[in-house]
Amino acid sequence: MRTDAGLGGISWSPATVLESQCVPLVHEEAILQEAAISLVINGDPYAVMMATPDHLEDFFCGFLWSEGVLRSQEEIIAWESVHVAEGWALYIQLSSAAAERVEHKRRCVIGGSACGLCGTPCFTGLVPFPSLKRDLVTTDTEAIHALLATMQQQQDLNQTTGTAHAAVLATSLGILVREDIGRHNAVDKSIGAALQQGIAYGQTTLLGVSSRLSFEIALKALGFGIPVVAAISGVSSLAIQLAESHGLTLIGYARDRRMTVYAHGERIRGCSGSIPMNC
Repeated sequence: MRTDAGLGGISWSPATVLESQCVPLVHEEAILQEAAISLVINGDPYAVMMATPDHLEDFFCGFLWSEGVLRSQEEIIAWESVHVAEGWALYIQLSSAAAERVEHKRRCVIGGSACGLCGTPCFTGLVPFPSLKRDLVTTDTEAIHALLATMQQQQDLNQTTGTAHAAVLATSLGILVREDIGRHNAVDKSIGAALQQGIAYGQTTLLGVSSRLSFEIALKALGFGIPVVAAISGVSSLAIQLAESHGLTLIGYARDRRMTVYAHGERIRGCSGSIPMNC
């Protein structure tokens, strides 16, 4: 297997395509990379996550923000990435204040590409973020569909491999799209990219995801002060409970000019009636 030097996160592998009553087709196929990403904070192991190894600074910034470890970009003193046999090691130096928060959150577990809460010892304290203001923002269905269309147009990794999840943010400075083999990782990368651009809590109006919308994705949106979250696929029951209790507008099945609103539809202009509702 060889790595694509032009497009990060891509490798090429020999593959054989089999079709009924056809000659097997042997070719090289684009494969989305998955690697172990070890986070080492102030010299101590913190977590090992499986992710696509591109936009690594965006990834760890967004991940540590969602963990409640980071509260500003300035708390990152220095960092470096080292390519090791098993994947990548990220050595991160945090301020003393952030380091104290690490001790409250410390975990060193293997988290799968589809899981970000794996290894958390209990559910106590899973929602450390405040509820959102009900009058924070309004939007409409056209803006939501347009944002998701932009996300799909900018999914370079997925267009090449057919394997990547994506997340898109509508921020005060424009639109940000990030991809990863893990849907939670894609959200972390998008939040991290926003932080790198100086976009603060509450300066992002909408998060769109190419996947289903689980509790943790809703939690990451809440943690960055994003009032509206829309998914192309469905939503989970726990995500709805979190959205209802913390003032988050939650939308699923946002495709084919339709969407279903599960919580706080008052932010969407032109939508009224009981929740859930189709718009």
